[in-house]
Amino acid sequence: MFYRYEIRKKGDKRVLYIYLSSTDEESNEFIKEKNFSIEQRIINFIKNNNIDYNEGPVYIISNGIIIKSIDIHNKNINIEELIGADNYNNQNFIVKVEKNNILNIIKLEDFLLSMLLTTGFIDDNELLKCLTILYRTYAYKKMGEKGYITQNDSFIKYKDLSYYKILYYNNYYEKIEKLKNIIKETDCTFITYNDIFIDPYIHLVNNGHTDKKDEVDYLEKVSSLWDLLSPNYITKNIFKKEEIMNIFNTSERDIHNMKITKLTSSGCIDTIKIGDKTYSGKEFMEKLSLPSLDMTIIINDKYINIINRGIGNNLGLSVEGAKYLSNVGCNYLQILNYYFPKCKIKKYSN
Repeated sequence: MFYRYEIRKKGDKRVLYIYLSSTDEESNEFIKEKNFSIEQRIINFIKNNNIDYNEGPVYIISNGIIIKSIDIHNKNINIEELIGADNYNNQNFIVKVEKNNILNIIKLEDFLLSMLLTTGFIDDNELLKCLTILYRTYAYKKMGEKGYITQNDSFIKYKDLSYYKILYYNNYYEKIEKLKNIIKETDCTFITYNDIFIDPYIHLVNNGHTDKKDEVDYLEKVSSLWDLLSPNYITKNIFKKEEIMNIFNTSERDIHNMKITKLTSSGCIDTIKIGDKTYSGKEFMEKLSLPSLDMTIIINDKYINIINRGIGNNLGLSVEGAKYLSNVGCNYLQILNYYFPKCKIKKYSN
C-alpha cells in the first residue's frame, strides 16, 4: 500500500509525505477506507519503519497528487471544563442585539440559529459545530464587554429568524431542527486565547495558507492546501481604467504607477500605494468589491485586470478547509485546534 516516505521542511515545521502505490486496485481501496482505519495504517507505517515523526500533518500522495491530509497528532483535543453551565447554556444565556437603536433580547440559541442560517453552510455537521462555537464565543465576549452586539458589526450580520422562515419557506423547520441539534451538542463550549474570548475570524477560501495579523496574537499562518481545489479559488475582474481613476480620485499616471508596498505572511496585499496615498489591502479590496486580498494586478492601455485567489481575508477558520478536514474524518475540535493552534477550547459544566 505505502511504498516510500519523505519528511519535508515547511517553514519551522516538518511534514511527512507518504507515497501510495499507484495501482488502481490499491489506490481505490485506500480512498474508500474509513479515516480511522487509514490513520491506524499510517501510525503502523511510521512505527514499522522507525520514522522519527510525531508532529501531526501527514500528506498521502498518489500519482504526484495529494489525495488526503491527516493530522495524527491532534486526534484527542482536551477541553478544559469550568463551572457555570446554568448561566451560559443555550437557553439561559441572553444576547442583546441592537437594531435601529433598539435592543432586542433573545436567547443564545436563537442568536446562534440566526448566525448559522446567515452563513448558508448547512451541509456539514463538523463545520457547523465549529461555527457555532466561534459565534457562541463572540456572544459571550460582547455581552461581557458592551452588553450588546450591533446588528451589523465587523464579524456578524444578524437577521431575525422570521426572515429565514420566508427565505427557506420550503424546509425551514427541517433546517431549524438540524441546527438545534448542532447547537445542543456544543452547548456551553467556547474558545479562548490567554483566557480571553476570541473573535470569530472566518473566511470562505484562502490561497493555500491562512494569515497572521500583527495585532491579533492568536492568529497563526497554517497550511490549507485543500482550498486550492475549490472551484471558487480563482476569480477575475476587469475594470476600465476610468473606473479605477474615479473610484480612487486619481490620475492615469498614478494608476500606472500603483505599487504594492507590503504583503502579508501568506502573500496577500497588506498595503498598496496609488499616487501619494497608501491604502490598506482591505480598503482596496472593498472599494473594488473584490473577493480577496490575494491578487495579481495587470494594467494595459484601457483595462485593469485583477486576478484574485480565495474568498475572504485569509484569517482564522477556512470554511473550505474545514469541510475538507471533516470529509477525511476530523471532528470539530480537531478542526478548531488546527486553525487556531494557540487557543484553548473550553466548556462550562455543572
